[in-house]
Amino acid sequence: MKRFLGVFALATAVIGTNISEATELFRDALESSVGWGVNSTGDTSATFGFDYSVSNLSIPEAPNTQVGDASTTGLLAQANIVSPAAGESFIAYPIGESFSGSYQLRFDAWINFDADNFYNNGAAGTTEFIGGGLGYNDTDNNVGSGAQIIATGEGGSGSDWRAFADGAFLSTGEMVAGTRNGFDPYYSDFLPSVSPPAGQAQTAPGDSIAGSPGFQWVTFEVNTANGKSAVFIEKPGGDRLHITTINRDGSRPYTSDGNIGLFYADFFSSVSSAPQMQFGLFDNVVVTQIPEPMTASLILVGLGLVAGCRRR
Repeated sequence: MKRFLGVFALATAVIGTNISEATELFRDALESSVGWGVNSTGDTSATFGFDYSVSNLSIPEAPNTQVGDASTTGLLAQANIVSPAAGESFIAYPIGESFSGSYQLRFDAWINFDADNFYNNGAAGTTEFIGGGLGYNDTDNNVGSGAQIIATGEGGSGSDWRAFADGAFLSTGEMVAGTRNGFDPYYSDFLPSVSPPAGQAQTAPGDSIAGSPGFQWVTFEVNTANGKSAVFIEKPGGDRLHITTINRDGSRPYTSDGNIGLFYADFFSSVSSAPQMQFGLFDNVVVTQIPEPMTASLILVGLGLVAGCRRR
């Protein structure tokens, strides 16, 4: 087991750390809607250039903000805001962009939820999903194309971590943890419970649910090379967790050539009693080319090593 973990750590480091030296293909801090399109089911909202540091939210700066960027602005995402008739979702995408070959998508994400409703009213209307992916076809308002990863903000689903290959829902056995449930220690040890920002004045107990990314910045990362897509999340301090490798054994082919997309959804027909606390944030979207020498490491992550280190 120690040998597997060592090689696995080396492979993930090569993909996720040294790639910063490679060619940057696209970058956007989401300060303006110019150059962006949104495909939506209806009752959703995508607000670019939103200042998330305002006093009633008091959300800190996203971890990958660069010098010269507006420090606390990004894309505010909301779904199923006022009409609890059906699930709602949207994907935001950069207009006219298309990527191919071996490349990496990274973006910072924050998801908020109505903690009072979650703890005191049976979680009615609080379960929403945030994520995104690559190989997007510029038309779907769901996760129907490419390699996609999404997560709940408060552990309100038995499948809190979900991955898709051209719309095909990956099985529990295809996840590194062997489960999609955020309560599992694989996820909950990595994402412990945290308190919401004080400025939100959310009532006690009010903390997030361990294993889901509520009330904290997490960087999503999707790497594609040679027909496989290794998916990670990263905390602001640099700690990383491998979520899945899509098409690891060749049974989940997906479209890798195409655009990137940022996804937000409420799949359930309910609205929280405090919808102003129900939202997601995106910031610092970056697409980077994966140099040819590093693609071998992506293959290593996809072949065999997942089975060797299902549990940390």
